Amino acid sequence: MWIKNLISLFSNESCPGVLTDAMLLVAERLEGPFNIESVMDPIDVKISEAIMNMQENSMQVSAKVFQGCGQPKPAPALRSARSAPENFNTRFRPYNPEERPTTAAGTSLDRLVTDIKEKLKLSKKVWSALPYTICKDERVTAGTSNEEDCWNGHSKARYLPEIMNDGLTNQINNPEVDVDITRPDTFIRQQIMALRVMTNKLKNAYNGNDVNFQDTSDESSGSGSGSGCMDDVCPTEFEFITTEAPAVDPDRREEDSSAAQLGHSLLSWSLVCMVLALQRLCR
Repeated sequence: MWIKNLISLFSNESCPGVLTDAMLLVAERLEGPFNIESVMDPIDVKISEAIMNMQENSMQVSAKVFQGCGQPKPAPALRSARSAPENFNTRFRPYNPEERPTTAAGTSLDRLVTDIKEKLKLSKKVWSALPYTICKDERVTAGTSNEEDCWNGHSKARYLPEIMNDGLTNQINNPEVDVDITRPDTFIRQQIMALRVMTNKLKNAYNGNDVNFQDTSDESSGSGSGSGCMDDVCPTEFEFITTEAPAVDPDRREEDSSAAQLGHSLLSWSLVCMVLALQRLCR
């Protein structure tokens, strides 16, 4: 099965070697002017130069500010600044321009990028060259001079079938591989598409385009608390059902108000009469 998967995967133009090339391009970018260390390292010098430039041109800058905003009011007398104590310890050490900053791992970014590039170059053709590497290893193969001691897939003997070339179409007559080129494997096609997408993202990053590396593996999985809607506009979490009050004529409102006031008056008089009647009965 793994031989079939390797043949299907590496016979396509979007093999992992293309992805490795794109990763090497991005790594080369990190070694150039896009290196964050080369940008942040001289920032203290740039700030110092800006302060010195401001101090040298302070009179011209102040004159332009006063001209546009007016003369400021004289400030009240301030207390004189105290000098720093003699035993003041700043805990600062002299700056060495040749010393490069280090990452959390203890190595500079340049060294990390160089190390990654070396590993990528070694792994670029590791799978496609795996059969040739095994065949040339004296610890694994018997060598061309002793072909009778080879394992031909069934027994210890000479391998009689014809050696096939690389590529998916050349494996039709290969007795060692059961592959149907008319029915591509769905899983392999999905992996090839994932390699293409990642390769395009790395190329866009190399060209300076915005890239979204959002993980989409769990989208629409049905797990979690998300609604999982696929449309551009999802329904809100709560739907408030309201009913509109019927329109009432202004004259009708006045009539209802008058009737309500009359009803309250009659109710009050009825309560007063009941209280008086109870008082007479108690006597």
